[in-house]
Amino acid sequence: MRRVSESEVETDFERQFCWGDDERCFFYPNRRKASVFGYFLRIEEVLRLIRIFAPGRRVADLASAQGNFALTLAEEGYDVTAVDLHPEFLKYAQKKYTHGKFKTVNANLMDFRDTERFDCILAGEVIEHVAVPDQLLKSAWENLKPGGIVILTTPNGADYSSTLPTYNQVDNIEELMPKQFHWSDHLFLYTTEELRELLTEAGFDCVYMEKYHSAYVSQIKAIRFLFPMRFLKWLEKKTRHLPKAGKDSAHSIIAVGRKPLST
Repeated sequence: MRRVSESEVETDFERQFCWGDDERCFFYPNRRKASVFGYFLRIEEVLRLIRIFAPGRRVADLASAQGNFALTLAEEGYDVTAVDLHPEFLKYAQKKYTHGKFKTVNANLMDFRDTERFDCILAGEVIEHVAVPDQLLKSAWENLKPGGIVILTTPNGADYSSTLPTYNQVDNIEELMPKQFHWSDHLFLYTTEELRELLTEAGFDCVYMEKYHSAYVSQIKAIRFLFPMRFLKWLEKKTRHLPKAGKDSAHSIIAVGRKPLST
């Protein structure tokens, strides 16, 4: 994909949430910065799991935002549909497109349906922005072929630094409905147990669940800036399950649910 120049930016929204976020993260020159390290770790984890679990190459990226995951997958040979509620995100992603099977759809991810169905639905950093996660998983279910997978990534609600309630701690979901879908607001977070339960209730077989982005790497500058990147990735895997301050040290969760073949 190509890097959009500042002269191509057309709106304040694009400057702040599209081009601006890309410059602060995806195109940031130093991948040792904590947020950038975590972002690319998520990309690598998603790509690895799609290669392992997806039964085919047709992928939908729900709430695709700047399009980095969708465009990366298209460049790797996947047939990708990027879905987002905000047309400016989709227009910006089109500016970055260079090659591969890639199209955009302007739609609410809860309402989006494709008659051809997909081998993989990616919902990256989405579920913490919706008040009714069962509706998100229903959309994924109805858009998947039998045997297809949904991949969820989300902040870890059991992270030692988290201050938000987790899904089972929220008393009144209705109060949060007006706030859902806003890209900068996390309504509540999830533990691995809560995510597994939601996937099972939605009919999926949970085939993979992992915590990642260890604070023992992200929060210690001396480690990140003194050691080779290969060592940092090795260290992250070795420390992601260690506790910190009596809670989890891993900032993020990634889960894979499979739609059974007999549906």
